[in-house]
Amino acid sequence: MATIAPDTERILQTFLEMVRIDSPSGGEEEMRAYVERRLDALGIACRVDGGGNLIADFPKNQCDHDGILVLSGHLDVVPPCHGIQPAIIGEGAERMVVTDGTTVLGADDKAALAPILEVLALSLEHDLPRPAVRLIFTTREETFLGGAKDLDDDALNAHFSVIFDHTGEQGTIIHEAPSYIEFNIELTGRSVHAGIMPEKGVNAIVYACRVIDRLRLGRIDPDTTGNIGFIEGGKGTNVVPDLVKIRGELRGHDETVLESELDFIRQVLEEEKAKLPGSGYTLTSHYEFRGYKINPEQTGVKLVMQAARQAGLEPTLIRTNGGSDNNIFVHRGLPGVVMGASYMDPHAVTERVKVIELRRCADFLVNILECFAKHEF
Repeated sequence: MATIAPDTERILQTFLEMVRIDSPSGGEEEMRAYVERRLDALGIACRVDGGGNLIADFPKNQCDHDGILVLSGHLDVVPPCHGIQPAIIGEGAERMVVTDGTTVLGADDKAALAPILEVLALSLEHDLPRPAVRLIFTTREETFLGGAKDLDDDALNAHFSVIFDHTGEQGTIIHEAPSYIEFNIELTGRSVHAGIMPEKGVNAIVYACRVIDRLRLGRIDPDTTGNIGFIEGGKGTNVVPDLVKIRGELRGHDETVLESELDFIRQVLEEEKAKLPGSGYTLTSHYEFRGYKINPEQTGVKLVMQAARQAGLEPTLIRTNGGSDNNIFVHRGLPGVVMGASYMDPHAVTERVKVIELRRCADFLVNILECFAKHEF
């Protein structure tokens, strides 16, 4: 078990500096430059790939094997995220960083980035054991994992990845995540004057309502969910609408079930079209990311669990219905897990994180480096 302790106040200061930096998806330049400056001060060279992702390699130390461990998080945050003003409330173990109520905090995922930078600095400063470490900080994670999709193959030429990017207590280990299908529907009708000749029109909004009323949305089964997130249509109250656009998602752990749900959507569209002469539709869909399941007996998973116990945590393997960069990493050949970064209420203006949890994340990571240094993976 590691005996060198991370500096809680230094982690907190880094975190506060980070969350004050505007870094919306697609606009992470200032945040990336901040991290580059921090790594340059450690003597670590960085590179930026075509997707704007930041990549840096740390040499191994007190390690007899050549395994490469990827540590990863994302640089972007969800809106509203401009002009974030963090505040510290509470005392002792209840000390917490919160927002001013007008923006998110950005703890998703800067509550992971700050401990990672602290631990790597600590490792270099105190000559701690570690495997070869590749740092990958991605862009556009919050917009369908865009940065991870753009990573070059060399960046993912490693042996295991640990991504801190999930709500939940330290010790939470996500080894299974879903596939995600986005679908788009265009429903058509016939426009006429709504007051003079409504009988000659075909109302696309009526068609859409009939379809939506029949779709299976929300929790479809224990492994599958469906949602409609966008509806757009209409020209004016005096015009029978001839076009409605719908965008939604299906996600789940069995792609056979997901494909069956797509077939059901198509069936409903056909049946309701037949009831409304003159109507029509197009349905398109694509996978934004594919699901994965990492065997709990995989060496990397077992080492993460060992590190959790050494840090005084109780490791808990869970399945999530959310996606992350790990969906891309795994399907491009790099096994890994997603860890809880202890933030609460992500994607909301009530987002918050306890200072003690930032420190626990760093303690956990110190032990991860030690375990991966001592054992091949």
